[in-house]
Amino acid sequence: MIENEKTVVQSHLNKARDDKFLMVFDIPPMLKGSNRVTESNINKDTQNRDSVQFAIYGTAVPEITIPATETRYAGNTFYVSSHAKAAYPPVSVKFNVDSRYTNYWTIYRWLDLLHDEYEGRFNADEHPTDVIGDYKIPITVYGLDENNNKVIEFLYTDAFPISINNIEFDYQNGNEIVSGFTFVYSQIHVKPI
Repeated sequence: MIENEKTVVQSHLNKARDDKFLMVFDIPPMLKGSNRVTESNINKDTQNRDSVQFAIYGTAVPEITIPATETRYAGNTFYVSSHAKAAYPPVSVKFNVDSRYTNYWTIYRWLDLLHDEYEGRFNADEHPTDVIGDYKIPITVYGLDENNNKVIEFLYTDAFPISINNIEFDYQNGNEIVSGFTFVYSQIHVKPI
């Protein structure tokens, strides 16, 4: 036994909640500057913060693939690494909608800026700065242990949403309202904390 090893009182598989991942990201610059951000009287403070935090669950970490290639030699076939990473798949996560729909509204407005609900297109004239850099941001997802301490970090670079899920709600049961969204990104960097 290692001398400085921590004693774990609880099983690593014992979890009290479904949302064992925490997603944190800054509000994209384009969303901060939108003149339609505070239209809703319900959520006037939605985009006034600099960052957003979601408790998420579902597929928070994608499959990472470096395919093998076949090589023929002396009548045999061997596998060698292609040394090339396939494109990262989109990541879909679920979250419980908060009581003021702030987390849902944030993703909805972000998507709306990419394709305006009033004009039916992306309005680059309204956003004269670096358009691509203004809607892509790094998203950090933390894996939590049984005591809700951060144990691993997944950093998604140049991320932006591509869809938002329907809102699932049923008056017949007492569950929380659930939604989710899917995002794409350029790279993923993983490190233990």
